[in-house]
Formats: sequence, C-alpha cells, structure tokens
Amino acid sequence: MTLATPRRSTVFLMHADALVRAGLSAALRQHAGFDTFVEGSDDTDWDLPRIDVIVTDYDNAMRLAGSVEGALDTTAAARTLVVTTNDREADIRRAIEAGIYGYILLGGPMAELIEGVTAVANGLRYLSRSVAQRMADSLTHASLTSREVQVLSLVALGASNKAIARELQIEMRTVKSHMTSIMSKLGASSRTQAAGIGATRGLVELRASRRPSAQRRADSAEGLARHAQMWTSAAVSASDRARDPWAGKTV
Repeated sequence: MTLATPRRSTVFLMHADALVRAGLSAALRQHAGFDTFVEGSDDTDWDLPRIDVIVTDYDNAMRLAGSVEGALDTTAAARTLVVTTNDREADIRRAIEAGIYGYILLGGPMAELIEGVTAVANGLRYLSRSVAQRMADSLTHASLTSREVQVLSLVALGASNKAIARELQIEMRTVKSHMTSIMSKLGASSRTQAAGIGATRGLVELRASRRPSAQRRADSAEGLARHAQMWTSAAVSASDRARDPWAGKTV
C-alpha cells in the first residue's frame, strides 16, 4: 500500500517592492510544499499552472479584489495573501471585507509567512499575530458615526471648530458636541491626540502624512530592505542547515 503524495500548493508572487519580493521569493522557495512563481521572472514566460495563492502587497491585493471579471483562468480561483507594512485598522478591515484571505505584517517571523500561505492554500483565513491582536482590540472601540468621521477628518487637517461648522454647514455647538463624542469614543484628551488615534486606526489622514504614494514608498524603503534581507538570510540559513545538520554546532 502506498500513500498518496500531498499536493504541492502553487504560489504566485507579485509584490510591488523588488526588495521585499526577493526576500519573499527566497523564503517561499525553500519550502518543499510550495511551487513558487515570481511575476516578471523567466519561469512566468510560460503558461502557469492553476494558482492557489497570490502573495502580494496591499494596493495590488485591493486591485485584484476589484477585478474578478478580468482574472486569468490560472488565477481565477486563487486566494490572496497580503504582505505589507500597512497596519491601519480600517485598511485591514477593508481588505478582509473585499475577500482577501490572509494578512501578514512585514517584520514578523518567517514562520508566519509559511503558516499563512499554507492556511490560505487550504481555503482558511489567516491573520498574523499582530494583525489579529489589532483587530481584536478594535472590537472594544466604539465606532464613529459618518458625521464624526467628517469632523475628525477636518480636525486632522487643522481646521478650527468655526471652520468645521462653516464647511459642514452646522452650528458651532453641534461641532463641539461631535468633538466631545469623538474624544470620548477614542479615549483622547485633546484634539491633536484624537486626530493621531484616528490616523493610527485608518479613520483619517493627518495633514503631515498626506504625501504622494511614491514619497511614502521611498520613506519606507530602508525598512522594506531590512525585512527582505531578514527573510532572505533566514531562508538561506534554513537551506544550509538542511544540507549540513551539524552546521553551526560545536562538539
């Protein structure tokens, strides 16, 4: 009697950042259970097999989630796993609601990447530990109303109560009432702190952070390079240990 060989999962990697893509590729290709293909590499010049998991960045994942009709036959049934630095509560929630199966933050252990791809390939949802904790914490937060979000957005842009009242065409006392409710719900002691908490949760954008996406990517390049190097080094070390189990040991 022979046991059936477990089916290998086919993974398609299309992360926008080249440094992160290199680290992810090195890590995934060390795992015996994955057949990994990288967008733009020589092995994708030929017809791809049926893809089980697409590993990508946040922006690409959201685009894929909104373009089901244009999906290729090989990727039509694929589930998406996001690997990103974006830890904003509202963005994570949007991704999950859009049908994205997995969400991992860069900087975590390589084991989370392997666990995530394996889970998503088997049709299971997967959140890295830090993402799961953030979403669990969010359940304890009172939700802001749409009007409160509007008010908080204007506060984050530096608008005074008077300016907010004029912009939203409401009374000053109404603005003050909204601010009292906002600060209570967010646990903030000042307008500045409320705006900061709102930005962290992804409810609003602070004025200082409203920069072109290209600039934001440039600002985070050093961090992305560090994460890619970490995963590449970990994958190479794992490969070396597999070839020589006594490597690094003393007797």
